[in-house]
Amino acid sequence: MNPQRHAAAVTTALTTVEALADAQGWDACPAVLGLFDSTSHTGVGNLDVEELPIDPSVWQLHAVLGTRLKLPYRIGFHAVVDVLTTVKVTELRAWAHAQLGPLLAVAFLGEGLDTSESGRRDAAALGLPVDDDGIAVRSLTARDVHGRRYQILRYRGAATTTGVVLDHAPAQPRDRGIYGDLRRLLAAAHG
Repeated sequence: MNPQRHAAAVTTALTTVEALADAQGWDACPAVLGLFDSTSHTGVGNLDVEELPIDPSVWQLHAVLGTRLKLPYRIGFHAVVDVLTTVKVTELRAWAHAQLGPLLAVAFLGEGLDTSESGRRDAAALGLPVDDDGIAVRSLTARDVHGRRYQILRYRGAATTTGVVLDHAPAQPRDRGIYGDLRRLLAAAHG
């Protein structure tokens, strides 16, 4: 698949995933997704999106018992990636190789609170109320085999999403956070 078609296919698949998540409503468990090239077998069609089976109880750990405090799902995602890229790497590779075509990208879908000033400005521009704790946001973050980064955001109550695709990510001393975890997951799955 050529690079432009690849990026367009990943963007289309991610947009569809986010629209489905929006139709199902808020307060959902996070999901780790693989995007596979199903066209390698058929010559036509779209990417196949498959959820990596993860025990839902893993995501319940973000609620700290007895308090209002909730740890961000990205912390749980980091722990999941640590396990999948080490002690469960064989299972990860078996899952990836059992799909219709080659793994082109991985994604993390999760909800959280945007407490940044830019998030507050974006929410205000959309006419959305902003709580003191921040604004609820659903984020679908992905990375493909070419190092391209994708992100689709939807603020709770917004009719539209905002999205970005970075063909060439800014140089950073270390690839950290969700994008770094997605890179590690892709590398381990390809083994």
